[in-house]
Amino acid sequence: MKAHDVLTRQEIVQLMTRSNLRAALLVLSCWAWVIAAMALVAIWPNLFTIVIALLIVGGRQLSFAILMHDCGHNSLFKSRKLNQFVGTWLVSAPVFSDMQTYSRQHTIHHKDVGTSRDPDLANYAAYPISKASLVRKFLRDLCGLTALKFWFYILKTRHPSHKSMVSNRALFTGIVVNLLLFLFCYALNIAWLYLVWIAAYNTIYFLFLRIRHIGEHAAVPNSNSPNMFENTRTTLSSWWERLCVSPVYVNYHIEHHLLPSVPPYNLPLMHRWLVAKEAYKNTPLPSGYIAMLRSVLN
Repeated sequence: MKAHDVLTRQEIVQLMTRSNLRAALLVLSCWAWVIAAMALVAIWPNLFTIVIALLIVGGRQLSFAILMHDCGHNSLFKSRKLNQFVGTWLVSAPVFSDMQTYSRQHTIHHKDVGTSRDPDLANYAAYPISKASLVRKFLRDLCGLTALKFWFYILKTRHPSHKSMVSNRALFTGIVVNLLLFLFCYALNIAWLYLVWIAAYNTIYFLFLRIRHIGEHAAVPNSNSPNMFENTRTTLSSWWERLCVSPVYVNYHIEHHLLPSVPPYNLPLMHRWLVAKEAYKNTPLPSGYIAMLRSVLN
């Protein structure tokens, strides 16, 4: 199924219209949540505020990875240069990601989703799985073992003979931006607060990243189908899920695969139009991420 099979030309043009203002507000709001969460811990440092901050910061770090994805599609801002600058420095660098490498692989993902050629296949091929197996994966994320594996991979692929998913340039920008974050905390005489950022990244971020990958393509109705209404999943999310595991409209994944050039802030409108056109009449739409996770268990 193609976008023009369900949407009119006028609707597609409207959905693909990008707004620098809405894009900037999306990026700034993510950073504002990070600052607010860390300020909460700085003002009232206790176990409760730390847990809340870890969840919020981890969710915003996931949002940076998603916005990097949108900048890689050149769909967030009107200008390619603006997408490149924001994507490189303001959203991918904070989470040690490489937008250029990711974009090249992601193009293949859109073309070959569900096939052996999909570079993201490892993120969802093993599903459905048992509840015990899923819990073990989540515990590895929360204990920092998944992050440790990531860092070992980064160190190992520094050798010229390896092809890394994070280039030396991207690693450099990541170090620069994280150093600036630390120096900002240090200048305010709260250098210890940077630990909240780095702890969230090495635990909650990788947990939420895993849940994102599961939600998008794991145990879908027919992963071998070329139809994105069968090989991809959209999950209806609540306000607290949008704050944590499904920020910046990432839950609208069928919509994204149907028309990848649509900016994220237009995906809810696209979803409403598709509902009105009964495009999902044979497609399950889980009501929340708990329901989605239950659906991927055998």
